[in-house]
Amino acid sequence: MKTQNLLKFVARFAIVHLLVQSVFAFVFVAIQNSLPEANRVALDLYEPYRSVGLVSYLGQLLRGIAFALVFFPFYTILFERNIGKIVLFSSMFGIALIGSVEPQPGSIEGIIYTLISFSEHAFVITTVALQMLVFVWLVFKVERKFSTQALRKEGKLVSFKATKGYLTRFVVVHLVTYWVVGSIFYQVAGYADALDSMEIFELWRPLENLPAVLLVFFGQIFRGAFLGILLYPFYELYIQKRNGWLLLFLLFIGLTALGSPIFLTEFIVFEGTFIEFLKELIIGIPEIVSQMLIFSVLFFLWQRKAYKKNISKETI
Repeated sequence: MKTQNLLKFVARFAIVHLLVQSVFAFVFVAIQNSLPEANRVALDLYEPYRSVGLVSYLGQLLRGIAFALVFFPFYTILFERNIGKIVLFSSMFGIALIGSVEPQPGSIEGIIYTLISFSEHAFVITTVALQMLVFVWLVFKVERKFSTQALRKEGKLVSFKATKGYLTRFVVVHLVTYWVVGSIFYQVAGYADALDSMEIFELWRPLENLPAVLLVFFGQIFRGAFLGILLYPFYELYIQKRNGWLLLFLLFIGLTALGSPIFLTEFIVFEGTFIEFLKELIIGIPEIVSQMLIFSVLFFLWQRKAYKKNISKETI
């Protein structure tokens, strides 16, 4: 029965996502094509929205499926509570775009690492925000109609006392794993050559100077805090489970990577030789998976220990 519920939810979620995405993509691309070329360099390069076509449809269908699979374990938080709409919107807009691992238009990583213009960032952020507002409204309408469980309970977040120090731990573990894993992969995965040769890195800012290093460091402090706050509503569910680190990893990689507007679409676009495709795979993806997995395990173990300690104090 649970498998049937999962499949039905994934189908509903992915179809609604694809329909809404297609409408906004049509409008976005029409406006993008009307802009002077100098004002849409990053939009043309990264293609946060693509023209209607098989690649666009397939990529966004896969993205909708990925979102649904990530959200299903947290269905009660999203669809049985009044805060659900806010959590779903903040996840699909805030985490998947602004907190995305992709240095793309509209993301914190894009601001840190690239020279993308303010207007291009603003255009993508505004469009995705409107898209997700429409999507959240529509998907809740669909869930009310097809699911007898939707929106029956109020529900509250876990008490603040049980989460004292949560954000500090989140940011510390994020910074440590980001820098350590990133430094290792920079040395062993040929990032330096990729930065010089791959088209996707054309708009990257020079990183060999103090201002750039400071921007990356303080930018990641902000990004870590941003992600920690937006992921907090899921905390009460995963922190109480023995395999909670796996649920956290699912959230992290599912939203910041697979949920990115361009990640899955770029992944299925096969251009050039198979060797070149493999080369692109090893630039970024192994680092992303490793960093998020290590983060999820370390943060979960540290936070769960603190959680149990605080809960025991409350019961005394």
